[in-house]
Amino acid sequence: MLRHFYNEFMAFVPLQLPQLLNVATMEQPQFYNDYVLLTFPLSTPIDLEEVMDILEDDMELIMLYHHIPSQHTKFGQASCAYSNPSFGQMFKVNVMTDGNEMVNAVKVTIYDSLEKMCADVNLDMRLHSKSGFFRYKRNDSEVLMDFL
Repeated sequence: MLRHFYNEFMAFVPLQLPQLLNVATMEQPQFYNDYVLLTFPLSTPIDLEEVMDILEDDMELIMLYHHIPSQHTKFGQASCAYSNPSFGQMFKVNVMTDGNEMVNAVKVTIYDSLEKMCADVNLDMRLHSKSGFFRYKRNDSEVLMDFL
């Protein structure tokens, strides 16, 4: 079933986000028991705010957070967005900045079940909550409602 979700994702989503998801430069997919991890290196680094706008506006993904690890460094700002489960696709997108506040790669996780996706989205949020601060964070009850 996971292979089906992977094929479905690859058939449609990169076409909707050509500036972020270039199949020609994509690294080899990493298949695990209940998810697939994809890495899409960017040919030209993109500003984090621009990436978040693309994910939210062009794909109508749900923004989970914009995390800043420290006020003293520009490196490592992270953002996560996920597909709306009611649209039938189950994936999340993670990006992180380099020292120039630019995103060099996009990581996509494709899931084979809503339960696994919900658990992973919540784990992602908890792991980032341990340090730094959030410029934006979707609250737990909103996240839960997305998966009901």
